[in-house]
Amino acid sequence: MNISVIGASGNIGREIAISIIREKILEKTGNIQFVCRKDPVSERSLMGLSIDIADSYADNMPSIQVVNSPTDVNGDIVIMAGGASLSKNKSTNRDDLAKLNATIFYSYAEHVAKNCKNAIVIIITNPVELGVHVFCKYLPRNQVIGMGAYLDTLRFQNQIAHEFNVKRNSVHGLVLGEHGTGIVPIWSSVKIYGLKDIYSRKRIDEFIKKRHKHNLQAHLERICELIGQGKIEKFYESFYRFGPDSRVFLGPLISNFTGAKTIAGATGATMRLLRTIISSNIDLAACQVKLEGELLGIHGVIGAPVFICNNGVFKVEQLSNLWESEKKELIAVSEKINEKIKVWE
Repeated sequence: MNISVIGASGNIGREIAISIIREKILEKTGNIQFVCRKDPVSERSLMGLSIDIADSYADNMPSIQVVNSPTDVNGDIVIMAGGASLSKNKSTNRDDLAKLNATIFYSYAEHVAKNCKNAIVIIITNPVELGVHVFCKYLPRNQVIGMGAYLDTLRFQNQIAHEFNVKRNSVHGLVLGEHGTGIVPIWSSVKIYGLKDIYSRKRIDEFIKKRHKHNLQAHLERICELIGQGKIEKFYESFYRFGPDSRVFLGPLISNFTGAKTIAGATGATMRLLRTIISSNIDLAACQVKLEGELLGIHGVIGAPVFICNNGVFKVEQLSNLWESEKKELIAVSEKINEKIKVWE
């Protein structure tokens, strides 16, 4: 098996590349491509990284290839982590990222389709929805998976676990919709194992009431203001006053603009998804995918509940217990995403 990491010289791409080798995702007979742009600094850093990795993992590591062009990408699994990021550009506006990353998506999608048409592509670069949309123009849609909702779901489960003082693996719950202000926490899917339903539902009802008092766009604007004033710590101090679903969106902004970035979270989520894909298991996950009416009649890219297997997306899960309010919100968010993609293109 071959894995290509596009953007391997960036913060998240670099950590993913190291983790693939450290966690022995590939056999010694496999190959990992470190893909960067045609830039001497990026190329040299990846050459140095390959030597550094060998110093620690030489006994079990696959072969490493450093390439600097979309024409060279040939992985069975392609991880799209290259391009501009929010923290790098000091912006909270995903429209800005779309302008910068649209061309990158197109250039890589075209050559992945030519070189490795059966590849499974994992999109990390934002806007995730745009990345999935572009790659699905060149590849079958079951082969293209956006990481946004997957990571948001892990964050959601973590924040709920914090509220109930349990481990994250005791919590089930999904976040669908947009990877941004259009996140849709699916409270109807939340289950906390080991706690009585009557107790957890009462607390959950309180969180839902709190959510409707919070305007994520208004808080985003406040964060921008605090960033400009160099006072992001003031927002951090009030972080846990928000509900767990609001913290799913607000927490990464604090990470990005305090300099910590979201390297650990994005890498950990990618590795979990990668292990599912290379295994023989079929697991339910929330991911950005292109729908053609399978869920609520939605057409277009959105975070949806899907079963993932070693061929990519196996099928879309229907979630028969969705509340009417959640259905309406998902449909409204899908329409907004479609509008955004038209503008971004």
